[in-house]
Amino acid sequence: MKHVAHAAGVSVMTVSLALRRDPSIPAPTRERVLAAAAKLGYRTNPLVSVLMAGLRGWHPRGRDAHVIAYVESYPASATPQQTGSLRRFREGAAEGAARHGYRLQVFRLGEGGLGEARLESVLAARGIRGVVFAPFPQTGSALARPWENHALATLGFSLARPALHRAVNHQIHSIRLALAELLALGYRRIGVAMTRHEDARVERNWLSSVLLAQHEHAGTDRSFPLFFEDRIERGALRAWLRRERPEVVVSTEEGMPAMLARTRGRVGFAHMHLTPEQAGTTGIDQNNERVGAAAVDLVVEQLHANRFGIPENPKTVLIEGRWVAGTTARGPGRRPAPHG
Repeated sequence: MKHVAHAAGVSVMTVSLALRRDPSIPAPTRERVLAAAAKLGYRTNPLVSVLMAGLRGWHPRGRDAHVIAYVESYPASATPQQTGSLRRFREGAAEGAARHGYRLQVFRLGEGGLGEARLESVLAARGIRGVVFAPFPQTGSALARPWENHALATLGFSLARPALHRAVNHQIHSIRLALAELLALGYRRIGVAMTRHEDARVERNWLSSVLLAQHEHAGTDRSFPLFFEDRIERGALRAWLRRERPEVVVSTEEGMPAMLARTRGRVGFAHMHLTPEQAGTTGIDQNNERVGAAAVDLVVEQLHANRFGIPENPKTVLIEGRWVAGTTARGPGRRPAPHG
């Protein structure tokens, strides 16, 4: 490091900060140091970097380097299902941060919180360099700031631009697991009801998986009728139920249990995104806590490697969900318990 400092005409401390992309070092100086390090073939020791990151994280120095920002943007009008899901993400992220020796702090972006530019400046002023963006309410959301001095990750697919490292539920695995478990229970007509918006939030993985199931079981006694609309309206849903006669319906629509409860048949129900508030419901637990913890892992990995800003090659970590055998889908011919 001394040789790099001599070649760049700066102090060893400046070299140390520049190699960590510390925002206190002016960009021209940082680039000069990086160029000198590259010319001399200097390589940081990753084990030492991890050790020093931990030491710096717990050393006060007026900085909050031991804090990872968790940025939420859902409005106060979020539905109970959305609120329950977001809470699980947050709790998992907090546990993941603690496991690495960090503390998670929640910040609000947008309604009732800070604008993006203000949030970035607040985090920079406090020395908070790790940031996890929770799911956004709007699919296709985008960030406007470069965030070049922060290690970033996001949850889910709702943040479309820029492309960040992300942790998500393995949605293809989840819906194929649900269909396989329902087939094992004896169901042969498994209906899937979803909106285009919900499918877009999972990168079309649900629709593609249902179409694949239809193809795989073509010519058999197994079918997968699909209700795929902009909105799930009661009248249209009832007409679909009469026409397709599904034995069980798979959906994430919050009003679906009440709609099915009004049918005279014995239509089962399986939910694709269970929350603790839906105890007893059959379906998929997407393991939101583990998804939240995985996003923190991505941020800590970048902090230890001194990598900041928009990644050149973003990666996606897939967390598999698990099947929950509830009482709302117990097999064909068996009346399901009241849908919760």
